[in-house]
Amino acid sequence: MANATTARPQKVTMACLAAGVASAIVLVSIVSTLSNWGSIEVREQIEDALAAGPADGAISVDQALGWLRGVLMGAGALSAAAIVLAIWTAKRHRGARIGLTVLAVLSSLAFLVAGAAGIVPALLGVMVVVFLWGRESRAWFAGEAPAETTSQQRRPVDPPGPPTPVLPTSQTQAPPPSVRAPDPAASGGQPAPAARPYASGPEAVSQPFSPQSAQYGPGANPAPYGRMPVPGRPRPLVTAVVVAAALSGLAAAVFGLNVLLYLASPGQYADLIAEQPMIADSDILGQLGMTAAELARTMFWLSLALALLAVAGAVSALAMLSRRPATRIVFTVVAALGMVASVLTAPLGLVWLLAEVACVVLVWRREVSDWFRAARR
Repeated sequence: MANATTARPQKVTMACLAAGVASAIVLVSIVSTLSNWGSIEVREQIEDALAAGPADGAISVDQALGWLRGVLMGAGALSAAAIVLAIWTAKRHRGARIGLTVLAVLSSLAFLVAGAAGIVPALLGVMVVVFLWGRESRAWFAGEAPAETTSQQRRPVDPPGPPTPVLPTSQTQAPPPSVRAPDPAASGGQPAPAARPYASGPEAVSQPFSPQSAQYGPGANPAPYGRMPVPGRPRPLVTAVVVAAALSGLAAAVFGLNVLLYLASPGQYADLIAEQPMIADSDILGQLGMTAAELARTMFWLSLALALLAVAGAVSALAMLSRRPATRIVFTVVAALGMVASVLTAPLGLVWLLAEVACVVLVWRREVSDWFRAARR
């Protein structure tokens, strides 16, 4: 069994897994884009982006293609490096942790510059940095035991001392008059039987000696037999609850903001959607056969449904802390619905899909199942 200094903390595992999987997704996307680099679609997208941006006429399309190709190749190299660093960080390499932290910070800043679409990947990078440099992670990389384990090991346990002997009453005080030996003359010359002293040692103990009494010392009431201490919440469960509640709260805030914007002014919300370059340049409204107002109404109902689903995810995740087995089943069902929604909103939903799968795997681990099963006893 691994001790506290060799067992990898759950936060380090989650950080390395999140960084490695996210980097792999980015690398696959970049390779797919570069493989189709000479197509007409890519050139038209660059032309539309230059026409809509402030750099219209400042640079040519060929120059923009060359610069963007270099940026994508550099991002692909950094993504491949992040995958390697994530693997070595999980192997307890300190230099790899520093390199992975630098790449996570740079990627978070780059995604924030990208706008609203980069909020979720940026928060994922922040989570990786926080998990890698937490107190428990720092102790693991330093080869030290966590603070809780160290304090428990340093606190000495007094060994159980020998039971205090009970001296006979005859050695401590004179017996009362009612139990004094009668006069031999009054009993017909026969010697009176010797008074039996009070029992001492094992005979004086009315209850058998138990290991619990050694913990509380002599004179204390030991815990009843068969009562076991209640174990704490498993670490995988706590990690899943924190990740699920945080991501669900973020999703509820984003989709809830869309709902509020539509309720405040449906017309302005429709104009805002119609002015988006992705919608205005690609003629999505014509392909869908919808007006801007109809698309805004559809976005409102979709945002409302996703916001309610996100709230249900956060509530069901926090409800598992109550140790009711039914809450874990409810959380799994809600997470499955979230996985379907994440697949439909790909590629932005791939990060959420990975987080939901990881949370479901964590809450159904053996130690978590044992923790829920112990609540029924």
